[in-house]
Amino acid sequence: MEKGKLFRLDDGYVSVAIDNLDSLHDVGYLHFDFLNKVLPHCSKAQLIHIEESTKGVDLTPITNNLWKNFFEKEFGFKATQEAIKNPNPKWSELYQAKLKRLEEAEKQVGERLKIMYQKEAARKRSHQIKVLDKPPSSFSSNKRSGSSKGSKLMNKVRRDYRNCLKVTNIEAMKLKRSANCSGLTKKPRTTYIQAMNVF
Repeated sequence: MEKGKLFRLDDGYVSVAIDNLDSLHDVGYLHFDFLNKVLPHCSKAQLIHIEESTKGVDLTPITNNLWKNFFEKEFGFKATQEAIKNPNPKWSELYQAKLKRLEEAEKQVGERLKIMYQKEAARKRSHQIKVLDKPPSSFSSNKRSGSSKGSKLMNKVRRDYRNCLKVTNIEAMKLKRSANCSGLTKKPRTTYIQAMNVF
């Protein structure tokens, strides 16, 4: 078919074209009314393939709004409003640029996570318990002399615990109970005064 002549298909072919979108390549010879009915059913990959395959015909009047819809679905309303500030935006280019920026940002986040993971792994390795063949000299000398801070602190805690009023009361109650059980309690002395017959 000669370039410049648009081929008009009736509506019966629209459903056939929609069912075979993967088979569409260069659509430059088709009428825009027909393409307006078919191309909205394309996925992003199909739309990219059709646009790259079509030579000599600018499909932007049809595809620009489709790319805007893809942009808004994927990046949100706010990002779309920011992109609209550009005069006459070409949405396919804006979509590709935004996608590239997001991929770069994801890559940077991945690199940062990798570095953080490596630092955390190194920190855990440095805090691992190391088994020594013999204790360090400072530890053994402290143990022999009995003058380590830990032992002084433990002695003070034990002393405070023993002198505590509550503990003293408990100990007294235990002693009293054991004395009752063993029959060691002294019975009170009772004195009997016998009446003496003096006369």
